[in-house]
Amino acid sequence: MTSAAPHPIRTEAGYYGGKVISLHGRDQALGALRELLATARAGAAVSVVIDGVRGAGKTELLNQFLREHAELPTLWAGAAQWEQHTPLGVAEQLLRTPVPEPAWRALLSRLADAGIKGGPVIVAVDNAHLADVASLQALTSALERASEGVLLLLTADPDARDPAAVLELVERHRRHCITLQPLPTGDVSALAEELIGVRLSVPVARRLAAHTGGNPGYLVRLLRENDPELWSRWIPLLPVPRAEQAAITARLGETTTQARHLIEAAAILGIVGGLGQVAALAEIDDPVAALDAACATGLVRTDATRPLAIIEFPAPLVRSAVLAAMTPLTMRQLHCRAAESAADEGVRLGHLVAAEPIADGALADRLDNYAATRAASGEWAACAAAFIKASHISPTPALRENRLIRGVDALIGAGRVPQAEEFVPEIESFGEGALRDSVLGYLAMMRGRAAEAQLLLTRAWRGCGTEPAGSVAASIAQRHVLDALTRWDGARLLRWADQVTRLTTPTTPEAIEAAAINGLGLAMTGQLEAAARTYSNDLAETVLGAQSQRFRMAKGWLALALDDLDSARLLLESAVPTAFRFGSVRISLWAQVWLARVQFALGEWDDALRTVEHGVAEAEASGLDFIRPLMHWTGAQIHALRGEDEPANQHLQLGRTNSREYLVMHIPSALAHAQYAEAHADHEGVIRALGSVARVAPDSDQAGFWPWADVYATALVMSGRAAEADRFLRRYEDDARRIGHRSSLGRLGSVRGRIAEATDGIAAAAAIFEQALREIESLPLPYERARIAFAYGQTLRRAGKRREADTMMRSARETFAALGAHTYVERCDRELKAAGVNSKRSRDPLSELTEQERAVATLVAEGKTNKQAAEGLFLSVKTIQYHLTRVYAKLRIRSRTELVSHMRDLG
Repeated sequence: MTSAAPHPIRTEAGYYGGKVISLHGRDQALGALRELLATARAGAAVSVVIDGVRGAGKTELLNQFLREHAELPTLWAGAAQWEQHTPLGVAEQLLRTPVPEPAWRALLSRLADAGIKGGPVIVAVDNAHLADVASLQALTSALERASEGVLLLLTADPDARDPAAVLELVERHRRHCITLQPLPTGDVSALAEELIGVRLSVPVARRLAAHTGGNPGYLVRLLRENDPELWSRWIPLLPVPRAEQAAITARLGETTTQARHLIEAAAILGIVGGLGQVAALAEIDDPVAALDAACATGLVRTDATRPLAIIEFPAPLVRSAVLAAMTPLTMRQLHCRAAESAADEGVRLGHLVAAEPIADGALADRLDNYAATRAASGEWAACAAAFIKASHISPTPALRENRLIRGVDALIGAGRVPQAEEFVPEIESFGEGALRDSVLGYLAMMRGRAAEAQLLLTRAWRGCGTEPAGSVAASIAQRHVLDALTRWDGARLLRWADQVTRLTTPTTPEAIEAAAINGLGLAMTGQLEAAARTYSNDLAETVLGAQSQRFRMAKGWLALALDDLDSARLLLESAVPTAFRFGSVRISLWAQVWLARVQFALGEWDDALRTVEHGVAEAEASGLDFIRPLMHWTGAQIHALRGEDEPANQHLQLGRTNSREYLVMHIPSALAHAQYAEAHADHEGVIRALGSVARVAPDSDQAGFWPWADVYATALVMSGRAAEADRFLRRYEDDARRIGHRSSLGRLGSVRGRIAEATDGIAAAAAIFEQALREIESLPLPYERARIAFAYGQTLRRAGKRREADTMMRSARETFAALGAHTYVERCDRELKAAGVNSKRSRDPLSELTEQERAVATLVAEGKTNKQAAEGLFLSVKTIQYHLTRVYAKLRIRSRTELVSHMRDLG
């Protein structure tokens, strides 16, 4: 028997002295190989092609799999380009001897011999696209005649341009194909921690993943070649691995002159460019021939499916290497020509700066003016880039400092906090000033550091003098508006918003954002009609571009608070994207927070979790720490209600804060902990979680913004503190009645009903509960309606009204089951069992399913995929998934496997 993997253990990043590093991001691929091995164990001949570009980790995946199954007989060969024309070179490696004629018979004989010694035979050919034709022919013939179990593993590069005969033979074995995808951010971070002992921040890991195209080979080289300290900060220009730089430089030298010029021009223009534009910049006569030669280098590629030919780099790293290989004079000439043909002013200025990276007052002034126009439209990313470039080429220290500070200010506004923080040491070295302190205060605010932000913003305002005026004063006042919002201080917010109005004109960025937030301040202080008018005035209706994102987010947030969920969903969904003219990531994250709350309220919990997952990743990458607890709130609540404690606790931990931080951080964190405790009937835990909110922010549950008062009061009642709950509840009931807030009246009425049962009897309590249900009857709030019904049923059962309690509790249970709130379904079941009504009645376990749900459950139990079930029932795949979610909830199961078992048990 040939031993498994007798070759040196290596990765495609090079040899590492036999050290085995963990295989990150390839668990799914390994799982697929294990399943195919099981098929081979049953006696079948199975062939698999493992696809992946150079450096994707094909060899390491193969090695890992062979190490796992070292007990099995294995034939291994590694093809190489210099042996591609050596007949039977790969076959000789497999047999470890010269190959007699006919080669396929010798291979078949070796397969049979190895198989006799136990288990299926694994045949592995690494880099099969470089194998010689004769070996692949012999291997194919032997495999077709094999009578024992064989698993053939071929690794191949999908972009290879090797002889057609070789590629055709590899293709014949593509009965099963495993394509290795780029490593995601999390695996990049884990790889760095294992290789160099550094846990990368999310922004750096994300940039590394993008720079390398998620290619493990590139990543390993970069991490090993550079000082680990490099990865602990924001890096303006990421390096290129030395071997890759040398290889790319060599390929540029080996291709045709016109192909090289085309590749260089493409690098100047960006990652992707139209062939016509690139060819014009390169000044070449035959673009198609040049493109063909350029693609043959592997440095660029094109997409034939597009209506217009494009040229693109496989990863930013390749473009960086091309730029590094260019001479300064070539770079200058190309940038100058690109500037002449650029239609966009920002692009034109960028090329001019790259062409002449020296002090140039006139060009710096043009960049300053361009930045100001982008700021007026709320396009903070473009504004930041222009200011920072202007700073680099400004002729005087004062101008350099001013423009750098304004550039960092714009970076924060664009949600690029980690990048902004890299400039902090430089900014702190500048002399104290109002603008400097304002920007540092803004950064502290985005990081959630309330005390530091207050100190800096107060000092910045004082730095404006006794009669503040001008754009700097307006900007500082606007920072105070944001600070008041995050402190949840409506009166203070309105005062600072008025200050902004006095200091600037209505169309400035400061005035527009202050106006958008002003409506929230009015609502926070109970002025709902005035708040509504804020979002229907001329400014709100006519503002365009990225600035309109602010109004839509704020108006959507207010609509959510006021129970207008349909409007809230539309507004918030439109405020999430940032692709339109550089919309603000910060505003997008606010919108995602409240969109997740809308989806939760509507019962669309899977959608809410997807929104949370996306928002959490974006918040981590942007460094906007103040948004973190808001994002994790909804994730923690849904997982807690579903009985999924591990992910719920992860969200709780990641969203944890304390009462010294901003209230918009502390309140959702406390609510998440309280709602987790409530789901587990831990009433003392609810009181502990919300006690600090009751102390430091008693007015925060107004107009439906933070629905915590009923949760806290319910816990007081259930802990035997009904009199305290009665006193606590009155102010919130008065506020809800004054403004006619229906969901609040329903939620608070549920608690009042519990209290009334103890003080006034069940009849009074029932009347209050019925009124609470009527308050939200027409609102699309299934979870809140079920909570009220649960409290009502619980109260009826404890008052001895068992039949009425049974009816109400079953209504609550049905809604909880449909939502997937397993913790409450179990509590309902306990209440129903305690009531005793219908406890002896045998029920069909499927009786709770609708006809549509039964049909879906039957097809899935028969082994149909969601797509097949959708085709059979003439429904969409999304509808099938929706029905399956309801089926799982009603049957209290969590997977297709459990459903199959359940249906089988029922015959």
